[in-house]
Amino acid sequence: MFAKMFNEKNIGRISLINMIAIIFVLTVAMIAFIVRQTNTEFETERAQLVKNFIETKKTNLKSEVGRLLDFTKFNTVQTRNAIKENMKDRVNEAVSLAISYNKKFHNKFTDKEIDRNLIDFFKLYSWDEGKGYLYILDKKGNVIYHPKYKSGTNLLKLKTPFGTMPVQTEIVTAFEKGGGFVENMMPKEADSTEFVQRISYVKPAGIHDWYIGSSFNEDFISDVIKEKVTHRIDTVNFDNDGHYFIINTDGRGVSIPGNKDLNGKDLTEISDSSGVFYYKNLLSYALQKNDLFVFHKEKYKDWDKTNQVISYCRIYEQWNWLMCGTVAMNDLTPLINARNEALKKKITDNKQYALVLFIIAAIVASGVSYVFSVNIQKIFSRYKHDIENRNKELEELNIELTNQLYTDHLTGLPNRNKLVNDLNTVDSPILIMLNIDSFKKINETYGFIIGDFVLIDVGERISSFDNKYDMKTYKFHGNEYAILIDSDIEGNTLKTLVHELTEYLDFNVKYEELEIEIDISVTAGVSAEKGNIFEKAGMALRHADKKKLPYTIYDSSIDIVDEYENDIRWTKIVKRALNENTLVPYFQPIANSQTGEVEKFECLLRLIDHDEVITPFQFLDIIKKTKLYQHITRRIITKSFEMFTSNDFMFSINLSIEDVMDESTSKFILDLLKTSGIANRVIFELLESEGIESFEVVNDFIKEIKKTGAMVAIDDFGSGYSNFVYLSELQVDIIKIDGSLIKNIDKDTQAQIIVGTIIKFANQLNIKTVAEFVHSESVKLKVIEMGIDYIQGYHIGQPTANIDSYVI
Repeated sequence: MFAKMFNEKNIGRISLINMIAIIFVLTVAMIAFIVRQTNTEFETERAQLVKNFIETKKTNLKSEVGRLLDFTKFNTVQTRNAIKENMKDRVNEAVSLAISYNKKFHNKFTDKEIDRNLIDFFKLYSWDEGKGYLYILDKKGNVIYHPKYKSGTNLLKLKTPFGTMPVQTEIVTAFEKGGGFVENMMPKEADSTEFVQRISYVKPAGIHDWYIGSSFNEDFISDVIKEKVTHRIDTVNFDNDGHYFIINTDGRGVSIPGNKDLNGKDLTEISDSSGVFYYKNLLSYALQKNDLFVFHKEKYKDWDKTNQVISYCRIYEQWNWLMCGTVAMNDLTPLINARNEALKKKITDNKQYALVLFIIAAIVASGVSYVFSVNIQKIFSRYKHDIENRNKELEELNIELTNQLYTDHLTGLPNRNKLVNDLNTVDSPILIMLNIDSFKKINETYGFIIGDFVLIDVGERISSFDNKYDMKTYKFHGNEYAILIDSDIEGNTLKTLVHELTEYLDFNVKYEELEIEIDISVTAGVSAEKGNIFEKAGMALRHADKKKLPYTIYDSSIDIVDEYENDIRWTKIVKRALNENTLVPYFQPIANSQTGEVEKFECLLRLIDHDEVITPFQFLDIIKKTKLYQHITRRIITKSFEMFTSNDFMFSINLSIEDVMDESTSKFILDLLKTSGIANRVIFELLESEGIESFEVVNDFIKEIKKTGAMVAIDDFGSGYSNFVYLSELQVDIIKIDGSLIKNIDKDTQAQIIVGTIIKFANQLNIKTVAEFVHSESVKLKVIEMGIDYIQGYHIGQPTANIDSYVI
């Protein structure tokens, strides 16, 4: 039967049917392939579209927040300059008027009548609802005319809470410099203890020994600018429902468009429906100066709508404001819908195109089928061979793509994508994340080629670790690796395993071509808990890296978020302490080793919170990141000077490199030394390591304060570099030997040798020595025997808030 079908008459028909069937199958396959390929391309395009959309939103948002900051800074400068010019013009006009009036009526009235008429005129010459005013003082600080003080009041010795004397500064500026601007603090009212920051312009009056000044309240300048900023926030929108908002560093709302009821309220406990505490996150990121964005849902009561948004903040430290912006993501949906419609149209067009191709191919096949009927078997054979080759190529391509997707190209190890897949196949996962220590330094020192060699060698070393567990090694980005174990391992056994692993990975990499040898060590984070195993292992790794540990096994006590919340908590406590005046100095006595008499005190910072005395070690590193730190320094210095003004003791104050580097703080210290009258009893203590690292800055600062008669000590000497050459160049007066060398000096021979060398060096340069941490009689006797000049420690006296018992 089949023989009859495959005869010469039917071969053309069979060929035609076979060809049409093949064309039909190929057309259907082509349509399926096109649909699949189109869908794949669309998914890629859509993912890229979403990514580009979000990145564009972030860029626009960051730019808008930066524009708001620029607007604020520009208006601050512009408003301040305009008011200063106004003040200067007022004073110049007043001086011209005084000179002219005096000349004009010199022969008609007595001097007292001329002066009285001028003063009566100035009483009418204030402006801006009392926030700015003119006044006249003489060279001795006596009030000739002042809207807040009676005539004849002497303001020469008026002091601010920081110990400065504003009227003395004005007199120097007016008569020695010929006039100029002065930024100072003055009482809010004549008998008030509350001081406000003001800016003044002073100039000699040209008659008598008077000078004329104009003064303006700094708070009013800030209020004018803040009003402009909040008006911009209320009126300006950008980028599809984008708007600005402001919160302060306490987490309270300043200006919240769309939710006006939140102004002035604590926002840190507000979260969206997904549980994101977005205001708290924004506050944490800004305080840490991290350039991060927050995705969340925002419900606007005033506008009766809810948007999916991106928010971003930057801190404006002058007012402790977070200048923030928010953009909505609602316009992403229309873009996705448009892409979906484009996909449908493209698939429809491709189907129609394939159908047209099928019809044309069928017609052409009908015409040529007879011509090729003789060779149809060869054609089929060749076609089959081509299909096999194509399938083979596709299979090889599939294997190559799979390898690229799941393999790290440098080390040949499985990558993060492979680990994510493998985690779904294990029942009891244990994840060990590894990080090569100081890899950045290796790259910078030896170059990326050797850096890649190190990555390969470490990967091979990890894979060769011999143990009884089936450990799979993976390579992440950069210098990170991971090990996956599918096994229930008891806690101590797991610690032993990780310990052996980190010991095994403490080795040397040798690069023979350059004959160099690189020390390698790793830090590990381990998690054996199900759920978010990546996050927990990564958290453990960061904890180990921060604490300089070889490894850490995750448990619930490790929580990186606590660090941000701890920063916020201490910032609030310190800010409250500044406002409530509970940041105080304690004073620890320092005795002369020969006489045993207390001659000096070291001023130590303490914070009193709910009757608890808190040392600075708990909060000072956190506060150094904020603008509050310079206020703490000034507060302690001011109170220390006040304590020792009424006695003859010498006293020392600790300064950090941040204090020296801060121009306003260093200027405050120098001004206070010049005006206090007790500079020759002041000692400033600098940490040895900080000073040597910033030698030029510290050296310049030391030269300036020594000109005033103050002295300089290097604190904790022997704990850091102990660089004697630098100390001789710095020309310090005192060396305070670190307590780690003193506390066991009565028993520790090595400490005795080191301290003896320091004493000998100090004696040669005429530098006095102080022994810290003298906690017992035996230690005291030993340091006196060795020739120490002064002794300090609990055996001599504990820090105290009051030194009355030491005053004779």
